[in-house]
Amino acid sequence: MKPLIQKLPLSEHSSFVADTFRTPYFETPWHCHEEYELVLILEGRGKRFVGNHVSDYQEGELDFLGSNLPHWYRKEDAGAPGASLVVHFREGFLGEGFGNIPEMVRIRLLFRKSRMGLHLKGALRERVSEKLRTMLELQGMERLISLLSILTLLADATEYDLLSGPELGTLNVKDSDRINKVFDYVMEHFREDIRLEEVADIASMSYSGFCRYFKNRTKKNFSHFVNEIRVAHACKRLIESNQPVSQVCFESGFNNLTNFNKQFKEIVKCTPYQFQRRNRV
Repeated sequence: MKPLIQKLPLSEHSSFVADTFRTPYFETPWHCHEEYELVLILEGRGKRFVGNHVSDYQEGELDFLGSNLPHWYRKEDAGAPGASLVVHFREGFLGEGFGNIPEMVRIRLLFRKSRMGLHLKGALRERVSEKLRTMLELQGMERLISLLSILTLLADATEYDLLSGPELGTLNVKDSDRINKVFDYVMEHFREDIRLEEVADIASMSYSGFCRYFKNRTKKNFSHFVNEIRVAHACKRLIESNQPVSQVCFESGFNNLTNFNKQFKEIVKCTPYQFQRRNRV
């Protein structure tokens, strides 16, 4: 298992990293790093884990992740292509003291919000995506000015969703290994009946110890996490197929329709039937 802390190579001619990463270098496990990260999905689809947030991602989506915010973009199909455009920079990349000047007030507030992860939407996403693609063709001061213009744009924007809760338990390399094993197991078996005792054994912990551990690290119960994975899969099937809700329910790992409807409404804020009608092509 790869270590928790991910470091991207920094050129001697640049104060930050801006590059594209393709399969097999697109994937990283559950990890975090000191650098702030802008990640634009260029190709592929799958599950996004950001802090205690779980959702689907697809081509064209764009997120801004704060310093030391744990995250993982897991492809739906391990053998399918995947690619992203990634920008990494540290809070002090402009030099000591620069972040404290009056003109940086809004950007400092942006950095605070990014601790929960920002999922960009609408026209904001389109504008920033275009700037990121153009940035790759720039060098030197022009590339730096481009990044500053993106941060200024984000600092003044409201067209985004906050992804994660504000507080997470501390993580270390041992946590990375343990959480990755748990996530992998759930992603492979969410359609089946998942026994918590088996997952605790995978994590090399007791039943009660694992329950406390998972809640401390993710700020949610393990059962709720599994339901989020199942509901996310159900949403995908309701959009992409003509299957009846009852069939999607059991295909997504739920044992009965009543519980499926309850969990779906709690997570998505509408019933499966309403979701299907709204998203039919």
